[in-house]
Amino acid sequence: MSKPERHRTKPRGTAEARQLAELARAAGFGDSPDDALEWHREAQAFLETDEETPLLADVLRWQAVVLRDRGRTSDAEPLFARSLAVATRLGYEAGRAHALNQMSSLALRRGDLVAAANSLSDALVLAQQAGESRLVGMIQQNLGIVADIRGNPAAAIAHYRLALRMLEEAKDAQATCWVLNNLGYLLVREGGFDEAREAFERALGIARARGDLMSEGILEGNRAELRLMAGEPNEALAGIRRSLEIAERRGDDIRRAGALKLLGAHQRLVGRPGEAVDTLRRALTSSAVAEDAVLGAEVLYQLGQALADLGDADAARQAWGAALDAFERMSARQWVGRARERLSAGGTGRYL
Repeated sequence: MSKPERHRTKPRGTAEARQLAELARAAGFGDSPDDALEWHREAQAFLETDEETPLLADVLRWQAVVLRDRGRTSDAEPLFARSLAVATRLGYEAGRAHALNQMSSLALRRGDLVAAANSLSDALVLAQQAGESRLVGMIQQNLGIVADIRGNPAAAIAHYRLALRMLEEAKDAQATCWVLNNLGYLLVREGGFDEAREAFERALGIARARGDLMSEGILEGNRAELRLMAGEPNEALAGIRRSLEIAERRGDDIRRAGALKLLGAHQRLVGRPGEAVDTLRRALTSSAVAEDAVLGAEVLYQLGQALADLGDADAARQAWGAALDAFERMSARQWVGRARERLSAGGTGRYL
């Protein structure tokens, strides 16, 4: 996205601040997140010269979303908290619900499923009271993510399908894209490859049509992961490279870690475990920078696999043990069983 011309004079008032915020929101999902942050800060500065308004709560939250989506978790947190505080002082119930919904994503990232579920429960009540059906759909999606991590795929699918219906009715293409991605990701791990492919393809079409580079990168990675799960590592490589390229363009530590995890798994599966170990250690560093506990534990699981292929059984067990500890702390039941199996049975030539 090219930069719009700068204002010759400092814009004033809510209308001008809203214009900057909308420019920032568009840039945030493309390849200009730095511009998005700058425009959000300008909008925030204009709004802070007057009394607090609902738009200030929104701009603070939107700025935090850009930071969160680049893996800057600790930088995003105080902005979400301030957005919630402003919305609470104003009695802006929809703004409170939005802030709580977004704050749940930070708790999820850090592996605190209880805090995430509590935030989502409070957000759902507020959104329903405010008559915000689109927001209810977004919260249902996040409830699906919690259920998935907790090892309840049936509940997760139910949340995703409800969210998909509500967001399609609201004609929210962006959120529809996200739900399709999450639904497809779950279906891959449940072995529903054909339905997952359909969900990913539909979501990818939406992302590309909107110029949503962030979602495109996530979807390319998830399509590649489907290939790895299906035993097609060579067919996965193009998607992995595209996902990594987008993450690098956006300066996104979380997506970089995710793409490197997949690249390391690809290297292991095609018989290059030494390269895989190096790549996965890079992924581990990126996931730590982004404070993503779930992803970090998944990287440790793959690192154990690569170390086992190298013949270093002790180091492999250490990696799997660390992964198991992390999954157990998070109550990530879908992963606990896998990590225990690796500790008892050793490595496997499969992706998982």
